[in-house]
Amino acid sequence: MNNITRNLHLLWRAERVLAESRLKLLTRKLILGVIAGIAGLFAWGMLNIAAYFALEPLTGKAWAACIVGIADVVIAVILIAFAQGLQPAPEEDMVVEVRNMALAEIGGEVEDVQQKLLQVRDDVEVVRENIAAFVKRPSDIFSPALIGPILMTITKLLKAKKS
Repeated sequence: MNNITRNLHLLWRAERVLAESRLKLLTRKLILGVIAGIAGLFAWGMLNIAAYFALEPLTGKAWAACIVGIADVVIAVILIAFAQGLQPAPEEDMVVEVRNMALAEIGGEVEDVQQKLLQVRDDVEVVRENIAAFVKRPSDIFSPALIGPILMTITKLLKAKKS
């Protein structure tokens, strides 16, 4: 039972560390996403005005606005792709491995306990059958196979009393 307790405790700790690691990763992704959004807003505000004023004399008002808008979209897509490309921490793989080992050991111990319980059940069934057989036929105790050991035991008891 001590191993089961140890493995359950190990499993609990591994799951907790995994959850914390995943939460940290999600938090980082969200923070980068928010920063990308804020940067996109500033870029939209400042660069749009500056690019518009720079492009207006060359391309006209409509084309200047279109070029500035496309540039903003490209910058936002790059930032979002970077945020989505973040990978989990390397220690998460180790924690998953420890968790799987603990689960495997717990499974093995449960199978051992199950086998022992099945053996106890079978042993109880044999005892029940023997008692039922003895109750039905009590004279079977005097079978030829048992008479020899019974007589030897009685003889030893009588010799021990005499001594």
